[in-house]
Amino acid sequence: MDPTRISTQVSVKHCSLCQGDTEYYCFKCQQDLCIQCKKLHVVDLGTKHHIVTSYTEKMKYPPKQVKSLQSQDPKQVISAPSQDPDNHESRVMPFIGHKPKKSQPPLWLSPLERSELQRQQYSDRIYQLRGETIYYRSVLLEGLKHDRETGHKAVTIRGQSKAEMRGQGLKDLIDEVLAGDLVDRCIIQKTRMTRHMSKLLRYYHRYEQLSETMETRPIKFLRIMTRKHSPRKDTMKTIITMLVNLMKEIRLVPSGIPRRAGVEDLLTLLSSPVVQKSLSVTGVEYCSHISCVTPDRVWVSDYNNLILTDTATGKQLHSVEDPLDLVTGKHTVNYKGELIYIDKERNIIKLCNDMKTTTTLIKHTDTTWEPLCVYCSPSSGDLLVGMCRLDTDTVTYTGKVMRYDNTGKYKQTIPHNDNTPHTLYKDPWFITENNNGDVLVSDLSRHAVVVTSGEGVHRFSYTGPPPSGSRLLPAGICTDVMSHILVSDPITGTVQMLDRDGQFLSYVLTEQTPGMDYRPCGLSYDVTTHAVYVGSHNNNTMSVCQYINRHTHLTDEREHDSNPDKEQSQPGQR
Repeated sequence: MDPTRISTQVSVKHCSLCQGDTEYYCFKCQQDLCIQCKKLHVVDLGTKHHIVTSYTEKMKYPPKQVKSLQSQDPKQVISAPSQDPDNHESRVMPFIGHKPKKSQPPLWLSPLERSELQRQQYSDRIYQLRGETIYYRSVLLEGLKHDRETGHKAVTIRGQSKAEMRGQGLKDLIDEVLAGDLVDRCIIQKTRMTRHMSKLLRYYHRYEQLSETMETRPIKFLRIMTRKHSPRKDTMKTIITMLVNLMKEIRLVPSGIPRRAGVEDLLTLLSSPVVQKSLSVTGVEYCSHISCVTPDRVWVSDYNNLILTDTATGKQLHSVEDPLDLVTGKHTVNYKGELIYIDKERNIIKLCNDMKTTTTLIKHTDTTWEPLCVYCSPSSGDLLVGMCRLDTDTVTYTGKVMRYDNTGKYKQTIPHNDNTPHTLYKDPWFITENNNGDVLVSDLSRHAVVVTSGEGVHRFSYTGPPPSGSRLLPAGICTDVMSHILVSDPITGTVQMLDRDGQFLSYVLTEQTPGMDYRPCGLSYDVTTHAVYVGSHNNNTMSVCQYINRHTHLTDEREHDSNPDKEQSQPGQR
């Protein structure tokens, strides 16, 4: 059929972000994506957790429920993607009472259901490869390119200098050997020439006397052979042995350490932080403290409420009945995602993920000290508990930090009287730990962020940004993967960023930031998306702020191509 005679109009669906051809679809953003925009979408920290599938996957048949032939349990179903474009719910694995073994799908499943089950079984691995591994390898590749360009010269110079030193030593040895042999050969040659000249002289006298006889016979041509002076075989063996021994000393010693990309290679600070979204949290009047569990689950508290919140909708998923009645950092989560909080009786309680089982980790027995805040170290699992007491004689508060292991066994007290002042803390309301082991405390009465080392030695106290003398009311505090310190100040309505040594770097959020129509209080850092959750001091608003992102240009082949001579395809063309 002649394609020029086709009169039917063809509608080409373009990417929602550029003019490229649509090949993928994001259920979370409800956007059509071309292949390049999809690569950026699954790498960007703000969207890497979105569900992105091929566009043809979006057009499959509605899901079917298939009962198990053995149990006939309707919960054990295999679900295929829905054809309904308005259905953007995440597809999850079917309910199974035990962990399934990797095996072939049952024969009674249809091909569509079999492929869907296999894809779900490997969904975590696909997600890891797509969103993490490929980007990590891209960063390593970029570092290798840089090393190839800049390191070759340095390596060559060092190699040449070392080779010249070794070569000079070898040359000196060879010259020494050859020099001694040359003297011997010259002496021997001189002796031979002397003997030869004496023999010629004798022949000359003999032939002179027998001239008549010599006239009748040809005279044998006498000549002196000039031989090429080369080392003798025994000398050559010595030189070869010395050369081999010298080359044996040149070794390539492997370090045994694989090449790794650092945090600075993987992440970068955004010049302008962005408030990705804001939501109203149901069940609290304000968001004084936040503990992040996953990107879609966070614990939020106000004065007397502590709830688990869905970050997509702001709806309440669970509520704790007996939290401490204070606006402090009274809860945290451990590496398993289990909640650890201070109850009304000042005990430290652990709530398991089933939301039913509770364990008392630390029983409050010393009534002179009252726990105000708690933090679980992600590296060691230790519990850091900020405490204070009231001196009734002077009507002043004194604070301290106590460290326990994950079972509630006492380990350490900060400060130590022998190396830091006993009045280091007054009101430790919020507490956290940095990557280098520093313990950070927001002290409300001191108007400062007090930082000590892991051993309890005072390092510095941050009292506010420049100019000096600025008054700070520290509230929520957290650290990020780059060891930056983030602290909120409800008085100035800002979130301030410091380096690990307490130097002010910048304002992450201010009252002029779009979407910030409240004064921040609670802070929590999400290690998965590298975003910070900010809670309002005025109302129940919670925002997600992105101030760190990846080097997305490493995956954008349209603008950054390692081969400039390679012909690049234009958007909209195949």
